[in-house]
Amino acid sequence: MERESRTQEYKQDITDIRKTAKTVVAFANGDGGTLIAGVKDRSISVIGLSENRIDELSEKLNTTLYDLISPPIFPQIYEQNIEGKSCLVIRVFPGNQKPYFINSEGIEKGVYLRIGPHTRRASDEMLEELKLQRRRLTYDEEPLLDIGFGELDLSPLPKALLSENSIGSLDLFEYDRLNGEKRPRRGAVLMFHPEPHKWVREAYVIISRMAERTGRKTIESHDIYGPLPLQSEAVLELLCQWLGQNYTLRGTKYEAATSILPLSVLREAIQNAIFHRNYSLPGPIKIALYPDRLEIFSPGHFAGPFVPQELGNGASYIRNKVICQLSRRLQLIEKRGTGIKLIMDTMKQLQFPMPLFEEGAGSFKVTMRWVDSQQSNFNSSEEKDQKIILDLLKKGPTSSSKIAKKLEVSKATALKSIDKLILGGKVVKKGRGPNTQYTAAH
Repeated sequence: MERESRTQEYKQDITDIRKTAKTVVAFANGDGGTLIAGVKDRSISVIGLSENRIDELSEKLNTTLYDLISPPIFPQIYEQNIEGKSCLVIRVFPGNQKPYFINSEGIEKGVYLRIGPHTRRASDEMLEELKLQRRRLTYDEEPLLDIGFGELDLSPLPKALLSENSIGSLDLFEYDRLNGEKRPRRGAVLMFHPEPHKWVREAYVIISRMAERTGRKTIESHDIYGPLPLQSEAVLELLCQWLGQNYTLRGTKYEAATSILPLSVLREAIQNAIFHRNYSLPGPIKIALYPDRLEIFSPGHFAGPFVPQELGNGASYIRNKVICQLSRRLQLIEKRGTGIKLIMDTMKQLQFPMPLFEEGAGSFKVTMRWVDSQQSNFNSSEEKDQKIILDLLKKGPTSSSKIAKKLEVSKATALKSIDKLILGGKVVKKGRGPNTQYTAAH
């Protein structure tokens, strides 16, 4: 049986229905969940319940939960044979009238959430996010009333999307009901404001390089600010420097020819953390590079019901609608549901230890390890793409969009091959943002 988690809880028996009601509320306010009575929670050993006890609980739970909770929740309550013993199952589905709360405690104090395997009272920030969900809004869709739309820098958008009609179709703003002015949505501020942390204070990354495999001794640490696409680019650049191998002298600078971890894996892991994290929770993203592993901490839980064995199966849960839409339009991410699969497939193909995905009490953590002898490899298709790119660059500088068109792949896929050529000293990147050009190294 699975361990207790955000969507799973065990009870030897249900002796306090009021406490059970808090768990039911927490499941409904999240991604749903299942409580099984008749299982010891620590050892996860099935002990079962008597038929009389199951009948008694089934009758009490239906009426008592209805009286204790608002809005009403109607979980499925049924008997199930597990390992030859009778257990009582309470299955709760994600609610569409969030926030749910305990009547006697009121909406300000009676809202509960699952934090890992525990039920906890919702913070003020999480309560506000649940209220947004009731209005069918995600946190990044909420308009910010004290900032003008003109303060955003939309230059990273393709020219075809810069017309008034196109910008309107991107759902970047909402008209102020009082004066008719455009108010940018939080996601648009995160993606296009030069200093989004002034409006969303958690919008930055702390990246550190650790001296030893254990302990907190730091070699260097950086706080990365700015719009999310530039944060992603800056973090990747730092990791490429730190993970570089086989340095050679290029002019007056030493440059890495290879990277310990595959660049495609690094890019996907960083983008997943930055574009899919919960920005309503306090705390920045924290990235720590140890001599044997990379750890990425994102505040909050994994988007959607977290089942470790099902990660990489293509399922996709959107937390940040505006950010995800803009990331795809900017070709920073590919199709939904492919990121974690790409990470796992690449690590397996190159015979790296499989990445570890863990949901903690207040964060989601990804750990990627390697062994000392491992280096990133080029497979035959990558080598073919790189040859096409180099042949194209011999004709003169060009953009990543033109390279992607030549390769007949997405811009994000093309950038993975370009990154490897840059690390190998064969390609030079010039400029930033939409003016970025790539040229063959001399």
